Amino acid sequence: MDPVTALEAALAQHLGVIQRAAYGAPPGGGPAWDAMLRHYGVPALDPQERAMIVSCMHMQRGAVPAEVRVVFAGLHAWLQRELDPLRASFSGSPHLATLQQRAASLVDHEIAGYERAVGIVPSQPVAGPVSGPAAPAAPSLASIFANAQSTSKEVPWANMKHKNVINLSCVHCGGPQEQPQDFMCKYCRRPIAGAIKPTA
Repeated sequence: MDPVTALEAALAQHLGVIQRAAYGAPPGGGPAWDAMLRHYGVPALDPQERAMIVSCMHMQRGAVPAEVRVVFAGLHAWLQRELDPLRASFSGSPHLATLQQRAASLVDHEIAGYERAVGIVPSQPVAGPVSGPAAPAAPSLASIFANAQSTSKEVPWANMKHKNVINLSCVHCGGPQEQPQDFMCKYCRRPIAGAIKPTA
């Protein structure tokens, strides 16, 4: 077996073990999942944070995605270290190129698959502008300058009312809150507010 095929087989074995342990855990995690975290050197979230994530994400089974993501990130780092010496020896290999492409999207691909498997519904995107026949045509450059010239002597902000807006960012990764009333970070899958508790 060539080194690229051996690395691909080792990756598949690691992924299988992680997926079985994460998916087979009771909601939020359990002793077997905690043992997996210890094996990969990832500290577990505290039980209160796990319980909050389970409640907010309506989880019926499985380890919390925040911990699963960190384990996949560790696996990704291992894979990159293993790929480094192979890049020079197998630079023209299409098999190596395929494995490198897989490595590039490993964490996002695997966590998306895991969340689908445990029944976590992805957050809905914010509705964009109306498009189609009812949408107004984009203004031309001439009309933009004409509007600017005709309103340049006005004070447009004189009668303007401002609505107070609060932008929330995740205390763990800095990701923005994209949906009102959604307090789970879309990126690291942890509560966006509260005290910062390290995961690594």
